[in-house]
Amino acid sequence: MKRTHNPFQFRELPVDGPFCNRQKEFSNLVAYAQAGAAVVVYSPRRYGKTSLIRRVHAELAKQGALTVFCDFFGVTTADDVAHRLAKSVFELTRSQEPLFAKAMRLFGGFRPVLKPDETGAFSLTVETVGRKVDPMERLDETLAALEKFTAGHDTPVNIALDEFQEITEVGAAVQIEGLLRQYVQKLRCSFFFIGSRRRILLDMFNQRNRPFYQSAINMVLPPLPAAEFGPFLSQLFRDGGMVCSGADGVRLAGLTAGHPYYTQKLCFFLYEKGATEVSGSLISHALGDLLENETPVFEAVIQGLAPRQIALIRALAVEETGSLFAADYMSRHDLGSSGGIQGALKKLTRLDIIEKAPSGEWKVVDPILKLWLIRQAG
Repeated sequence: MKRTHNPFQFRELPVDGPFCNRQKEFSNLVAYAQAGAAVVVYSPRRYGKTSLIRRVHAELAKQGALTVFCDFFGVTTADDVAHRLAKSVFELTRSQEPLFAKAMRLFGGFRPVLKPDETGAFSLTVETVGRKVDPMERLDETLAALEKFTAGHDTPVNIALDEFQEITEVGAAVQIEGLLRQYVQKLRCSFFFIGSRRRILLDMFNQRNRPFYQSAINMVLPPLPAAEFGPFLSQLFRDGGMVCSGADGVRLAGLTAGHPYYTQKLCFFLYEKGATEVSGSLISHALGDLLENETPVFEAVIQGLAPRQIALIRALAVEETGSLFAADYMSRHDLGSSGGIQGALKKLTRLDIIEKAPSGEWKVVDPILKLWLIRQAG
């Protein structure tokens, strides 16, 4: 078998790229959008949420719908939220002259600007024009424009807000959350609220005192099952001219606990070994490459934690448990007092670093971080 090209990528997959499983989630999201529903889509980071939503948007566009995709990752102010929403509408409409003219008219506080990048392609940014206004007033005006934009025609509209929980980190978070909820109730479109900081996102939609309480369908993206992911990986290896048995495909999926990003990255390093056939020793070397490559990321995570939090995450990497406060577990891992564990538990859960599994055991969320911690423990 002749090797051709590395079939594995660890970036956002193109809409027409190879995609494993998620057929149930894909079909449900299309149906929910068609029904005008709001859906909260959540999972750990780099589980393929954005790629899935892009595919759903492509399908909805084929059916004649308008799809707005807005990324809130790293959003800093109410004004920033407004800018990103306006930019998303301009990006959607810039190749559709009548709609673009409508967007220009409605979003009069912004001016779209096309700028060339290093590849010669043009990217779109927005600038504010006209009078200077309070950030919350700017956001209110932008949402009002969005309401008019979606109400002015019969075409279905879906708005996807990626990393939606990031608005809780903004100074005026309470006001922003409340204002967004007011308009979401009025807008004639379906919504996808997407996020990877699951505890924060779910609190937004499931705590009684929050504006978005019980306003959306909850949808979790689970790990990809090894029984389906394994054959998919084996086929990708074969497409690249490298033999991979069904058993080795399942083994690769199991090593990463079905985590899409880490699996792609592990297989990328494995393919780059230059061999014509996958073997156990090559898999071990590729896993070492993956752990080494992720080390700066994991070190940054650990450096941002307090000593008791570090002790707890290390303990759970080595030994998952449903009895965190058992005296023998606390003693075995030098966890200190129950009060210290309680504080560390609250912080690490909020950061989505640890979670309580359906089995009742506490564990580290990130499977490769867990392996890295085990190796660090020696």
